[in-house]
Amino acid sequence: MPIEDLIASPITGIRPFNELPIDAEIWREAHEQHALHRRLHNIASHRPGIVYGLEVVVSQTKERTVVVAPGVAVDSDGNAVVLGDPPVAFTLEEKGQTYITLSFLRATDRKSAITVGTGQQHYRIVEGRDVRATKEPPSGPYIELARIWRTGPDKPVKEAANPFDPGNDELNLLNRPIAFPHCYAEGSVGELSYVPATNPSAWKPNRAGLWHLVREGNGRGFHLSLTGPMNLRQPSGGDPILLYVAGAEGFQPLSDAEINGLKEYLGRGGMLLGEASKGSEAFAKSFEELAGKLGAKLKKVDKGHPLLTAHHVFSSAPPGSQEKGTVTCDEEAGVLFTTYDYGGAWQGDIAKPEALDARERIRQAQEFGLNILAYSAHRLRTRELRKLG
Repeated sequence: MPIEDLIASPITGIRPFNELPIDAEIWREAHEQHALHRRLHNIASHRPGIVYGLEVVVSQTKERTVVVAPGVAVDSDGNAVVLGDPPVAFTLEEKGQTYITLSFLRATDRKSAITVGTGQQHYRIVEGRDVRATKEPPSGPYIELARIWRTGPDKPVKEAANPFDPGNDELNLLNRPIAFPHCYAEGSVGELSYVPATNPSAWKPNRAGLWHLVREGNGRGFHLSLTGPMNLRQPSGGDPILLYVAGAEGFQPLSDAEINGLKEYLGRGGMLLGEASKGSEAFAKSFEELAGKLGAKLKKVDKGHPLLTAHHVFSSAPPGSQEKGTVTCDEEAGVLFTTYDYGGAWQGDIAKPEALDARERIRQAQEFGLNILAYSAHRLRTRELRKLG
C-alpha cells in the first residue's frame, strides 16, 4: 500500500470513560489505532524492504536446493514480516522463471476456539509469514528475496558468477529491496594474541583504531561488538566474524595447539586479518610464516575482488596509515594481510599527518575497514547457511 493510501483516511481511536460500553467494534477500533500507527511508522520511517537477514544461498548438500535464512522485512503495507528458525529450503525443479518471495500472513490460532451459540469463534490472531517459490509473484504485498530462470529440472542451481548479470540457473538477487536502516553485518570482532620478539606491548598497537572502527560501524548499519583476545584452545560462544592481529615487530611462533585452534576457527568460516603496523617487515615475515602453517596462499587483491565492493565501492585497495603497501588474501583459507596499516589510520595515526589528504585517507581506511567487516560477516553467514540445505 503506498503511503498516500495509508494516510488518506484519518486515524481514529477511543477515548475511554467508565460508562463506555465495550463491544467488539469498540475493541477493534482501539487496537486498530495502534496497529495503523505502527504500520505508518514502518512504511514512512523505514520504507518497504529487507531489514536484516533473509539471504538466499545455494545448498552445499543438494545441488537444486536453495536456502532462505531467517530475518526481518517490512512490506508495502507497513507490516513487519519475521522469518524465524529454522531456515526454509526449496528444491527448484520447474522450468522457467521462479520467484522466491516473503509475505505477511495473519491467521487465527486454532487453539483459541470458544463456543458462541451453535458455532465457534477464535479469539487469538497469529501474525506469521508465507515464504514461497512460485512461477508468478503474489498478488498482494510481498518482498522479493530472489528469482531464478531454470532451464531444466536436472540442472544444478548455482551462485551467480557475476552477481550483476546472473545467467540461467543462477540466483538473481538484484531485485531484493533494502529497508532503512538496514543491518549490513552483525557479530563480534576478536583479537589474535601472540608473543612479540622483544617488546611485550608490540602486539596491540592498533587496538584504539579497532575500537574506533567498531564504533563507526555501529553508526552505519553494522551491529558489532569488540570481544578482545580469543582463546584458541578453549573457544566459547559464537565465533567472531573477524579475528584481528597487528604488530610493529616479529613474533614468536604460535604453539601447535594455537595453530590447530586457529585452523578450526578458519574452517568454520572465520576470517583472520593481519596488519603490519607502520609497514613492519619483521611482522610481515612472521605473519607470512603463520599464513603458511594455515595453508593460506596469499594473492594480491585486484579489481573485481569482492572486498572492493562488499559495502563501499573502491577501484583498488586504498592507502591507510602508510601511503604504499599491499593487500593480499586467500579467500578459501580465510586469511587477509595488509601492509597499509589501516588500523593505524583508524586511530588517526597517519605517516604524514600534515598532508592535505590526511583526513581523506582516514575516511577511506574506515570505509575499507567496513568492507572487510561486511565481507567477513557475509562469508561466515553464507557458509553456515549452505550447510543447512
